[in-house]
Amino acid sequence: MGKVQKDYGKSSKKRIWLLLAVIAVAAAAAVIFFMKSRTENAVFSVDGQPVYKEEAACVVSKIKLHQREKIAAKAGIDISDFTWETEAEGKTAYEHLADAVVDELKQMKTMQKEAMDNGLADAIDYPSLMEAMEKENKDREKKKGNNETVFGMTRYTADQFYDYFNENLSLQNKRELIKKEVLTASDKEARAAYDADPDYFNNEEYETVETYAKNLVLDRKYEEHLHEMAEAAKVEIPSEKALVQAVKDALEGK
Repeated sequence: MGKVQKDYGKSSKKRIWLLLAVIAVAAAAAVIFFMKSRTENAVFSVDGQPVYKEEAACVVSKIKLHQREKIAAKAGIDISDFTWETEAEGKTAYEHLADAVVDELKQMKTMQKEAMDNGLADAIDYPSLMEAMEKENKDREKKKGNNETVFGMTRYTADQFYDYFNENLSLQNKRELIKKEVLTASDKEARAAYDADPDYFNNEEYETVETYAKNLVLDRKYEEHLHEMAEAAKVEIPSEKALVQAVKDALEGK
């Protein structure tokens, strides 16, 4: 009887270890699948940060109308004759739009990375932002259900949340750079900004608008700072064709 119990105990331990091994393998496979799914939709990268197809689509939605006008002007045609197959300077409108998407996201991704380095965001990859959006939407719906005040919209779309997140993050980043005195505005610079365009300040006396003049200097320096970071960024595009296709899909709502 004792031997039977002993053998049964050994058998049970083997089954437990086997089960744990199966769980470990399954968990590893899940992680690999999860990481693969997080990278396979990336159409290019900025300083090693992946830019996802869905992320590019958010930018297409934001800039397509302005780019449409710019490309039509380059092609020398009336906007009524424009199609995305229109060619200008040796490229189709799709390709010009893809270039504009890359330029826009170069500045956005470098800003996001700097903000994260400044401790203003825990994660900046697109899948994480979408997870944050779902949480934000649930919180807002819950507040609305409890008759609590909800500022802004009750539920964000991906495009809306992406803009909301980046606009707020950029504002926080600018404030952090001002706090660290990376961005500064001297009295001389503020006065020069005022003297260059008094109409901008409704021709008020300088002393009345001095703070606004300094803020204008800081805003301009921040935009220049973002531009310089974007220009220095390394962009890797594995497939130009896949990027252009992502832009086409975004225009078609795919």
